[in-house]
Amino acid sequence: MADNKKLASAILEKIGGKENIEFLVHCMTRLRFNLKDQSLAKQSEIEEIPGVLGTMIQNGQFQIIIGETVPDVYEEICKQAGIAQEKAIEENLDADLPKKKFGFGVIFEVISGVFAPVVTAFAGAGILKGLLTLLTNYGLMATDTGLYLILNAAADSVFYFLPFVLAYTSAKKFKTNEVMAIVIAGIYMYPTVIEGAGTQASLFGINFYLVKYSSTVLPIIVSVWLMSYVYKFFSKHTPSFLRVVVVPIATLLIMAPLSLVVIGPLGYNVGIYVGEFFKWLFDVAPWLGGLIDGATRPLVVFTGTHMMLSPVMINNIETLGYDMLGPVHCVATMAAAGMCFGAFLKARKENNKTAIFSSFISAFIGITEPALYGVAFRFKKPLIALMIGGGVSGALVAMMGAKAISFAMPSIISLPVYTGSIPTILIGLLIAFVLTAGLTYMIGFDEGIEKDAKAIEAEKKNII
Repeated sequence: MADNKKLASAILEKIGGKENIEFLVHCMTRLRFNLKDQSLAKQSEIEEIPGVLGTMIQNGQFQIIIGETVPDVYEEICKQAGIAQEKAIEENLDADLPKKKFGFGVIFEVISGVFAPVVTAFAGAGILKGLLTLLTNYGLMATDTGLYLILNAAADSVFYFLPFVLAYTSAKKFKTNEVMAIVIAGIYMYPTVIEGAGTQASLFGINFYLVKYSSTVLPIIVSVWLMSYVYKFFSKHTPSFLRVVVVPIATLLIMAPLSLVVIGPLGYNVGIYVGEFFKWLFDVAPWLGGLIDGATRPLVVFTGTHMMLSPVMINNIETLGYDMLGPVHCVATMAAAGMCFGAFLKARKENNKTAIFSSFISAFIGITEPALYGVAFRFKKPLIALMIGGGVSGALVAMMGAKAISFAMPSIISLPVYTGSIPTILIGLLIAFVLTAGLTYMIGFDEGIEKDAKAIEAEKKNII
């Protein structure tokens, strides 16, 4: 409690005092300030406060990353500043923010906010799908058994019915009616639409193609985004006693044809073209695609923009039957474990060795934040080794044609997802680990660099 009071007091002082706060809310890990004068916030000094993991200015909002103790710190700040507490929002789902200019920052934020709540389901279902493929390929399970039927349904459901899942998370993100969003997903997934995929229909003389929208991403996200404006418009301009009938009817009358005639086919084709681009790149110059993707993986994860690739990977699996980015991400994750292992061997201070080894265990099973904050970005030089190891191993598995058959967490525990490419993945994992560990040891680092608050807090995610 005393630490929270001290932390809250320090933050209040460095952001320009309570008088500079226009609005304050928190999510699962961050304090999210709307400041009257952002220039008064001493960003570098805030990052030095013990207990602060980092800061970020995103679309006009000043965010302070605290970690899992953020609710306690938020409560203390509100008490000290005399601010009414707001209900916590979901991670990356902003509430009551000022109007934002459309741009890549907003796109990153939207994709991250829509996909973040679904990652857990993706991880479990993806691994289960890989295990089933392994078992059936080696004759250990027949596909006509009740057990297979049940497990296959469990593995496929989140991907097949993805429009429903994303309808809900998109509605939360765009702050609109969740049930109406799910109804829009139902239009895309209606049996007649799914069964008629590939055929042509006509609306008032306008011809359009029916598409199989199962597992698609862009159509439902764009539809819910537009629906949020349509729903808000009719809610605002309809008398209160008529809203319960008029608003949903008007919304459906507009969104149903707009979704199936315009948004759906357009979003579907954009997804195909993006997937075809990556397929072309990995066919023509696989080493280049793997090198770039693997080398920049730490930076992409560090900035939180790695979620942008999730729709691409899911779309690849749906349209191509496989994904070529997943294997690169898997070996790049193992490179982070190799970096930690090399740093562990090189370190001489006992406290450093203990922290680095814990980060190594976490990175080995796919949790890379402690490795990035506690080793790569703390000591700086190991980051060079990490990018080289991730790039080389990524280029290797790409050149060898490694593929993922489902979407899952990029780590060694997701190995079944790479059925058909497991030997290649194992080679890539070995090279990523050994090369990065060796380079980290050879390059060395300055152990005198003290842990900053970000590194200290990141260690809490370590698997002990």
